[in-house]
Amino acid sequence: MGRVIRHSSLLTVKYKGDGMNRRCVIPEKAWSTGVKWVALTLLSIALTACASQSTNKRVFWPAPPDLPRVQFLKSIKDSSDVMESKTLSLLALNSSNGDDFIPVVKPYGIAAGHGKIYICDTVQAEVLIIDLPKKKMTRLPGNINAGRLKKPVNVAVDEQGNIYVADTSRLEVLQYDPEGSFLRSFGSGKDLKPVAVAVEGDFVYLLDQSSSQIHIFDRTSGDYQKSIGRDEDPRRGLSGPTNMAVDGKGALYVSNFGTGKIIKLDRDGNFLMGYGRLGVNFGEFGRPRGVAVDNDGLVYVVDAAAQQVQIFDAQMQLLMFFGAPGTPGSLNIPAGIAVTGDNLDYYQKMAAPGFILDKVLFVVSQVGDHMISIYGLGKKQGLDYDAEYKKALADQEKRAAEALEKARKAQEEKEKTPEQPADAGSSDSAPPVK
Repeated sequence: MGRVIRHSSLLTVKYKGDGMNRRCVIPEKAWSTGVKWVALTLLSIALTACASQSTNKRVFWPAPPDLPRVQFLKSIKDSSDVMESKTLSLLALNSSNGDDFIPVVKPYGIAAGHGKIYICDTVQAEVLIIDLPKKKMTRLPGNINAGRLKKPVNVAVDEQGNIYVADTSRLEVLQYDPEGSFLRSFGSGKDLKPVAVAVEGDFVYLLDQSSSQIHIFDRTSGDYQKSIGRDEDPRRGLSGPTNMAVDGKGALYVSNFGTGKIIKLDRDGNFLMGYGRLGVNFGEFGRPRGVAVDNDGLVYVVDAAAQQVQIFDAQMQLLMFFGAPGTPGSLNIPAGIAVTGDNLDYYQKMAAPGFILDKVLFVVSQVGDHMISIYGLGKKQGLDYDAEYKKALADQEKRAAEALEKARKAQEEKEKTPEQPADAGSSDSAPPVK
């Protein structure tokens, strides 16, 4: 789809058909001198030319020669990226009705469920709902009257498709049915600041930044049950929590801005694990934000300071990272993250030939052209990754052993060679100083 921008004497068309930004220009004079429809025709032709000239560069992490695990697939900035129109409709350009156009202004939280993507836009005070296979993007219908949002920051979806939104201005979590109609709220009148929400089984988990606790509510009755997350040991308790995820097995993962840690608790509040600290090295977090857990136990943590996502195994051993600045698929002040196995056949069509997707990741950037970046987690077909990793490790160990052996032999030769005494009577000696 194209976006028209007037600048100086040229009419610039910004084209975003492949996740990359392209620009074509036509003379501004053609637009403004009574030949608008001719200009529109030229504009349509220009956009088609831009589309044909664009390149679909594949971006992987880790970078070659390492085996690829994550591929950047596409990005979304507005509804035109969802519609995926490669040519610009003349009627759409000439129309003053912008009801069908939906921008993404400042997103934060994101969730994936039932084949859809749910995005909290804090500036628009909206939850945007995207169904990529059906090429549809809509606003949450129940965002009116009693269900009106003020500052939605995070969102969750339960097994039935009900939508839960944490609103830091309304100071409660709002629930909507699968069609988007408002149902009720959790935490009203309890002096909370909900920054994240999660749903698992019979319970709704509300992450409260003001008390650094998780408040648990009965999903059916809405009744408050208890609060968890406090601990006398600061290394085990929550501190400035920002985001939360559940793993489907009764555990909660919470990112903490105050300590730079990811804290893992069971549903009763028992401390299970704490990982990380404030910092910029691998396994450290400068500004930890979104966290997600997939059905294989992999943990994904967004760091807004490093502007990347780190991936850990179930024991919180760092596996890899992706999205850092410097590539077409890089992040820009990232926030929320979601992972899904839905609609893999659809996303597989975006992947490079021979790269087989296992999961799809959605990561929010708060500024830039890649507001929602979509990545595929997978492997190259026909390769035994475990065998290749073992081979690479063996090669590294072999090179390290060879380097040590070379250094040992060099030291032995040095010790065998006697030192030559200085010849005081040599004619080459400097004369004594008088």
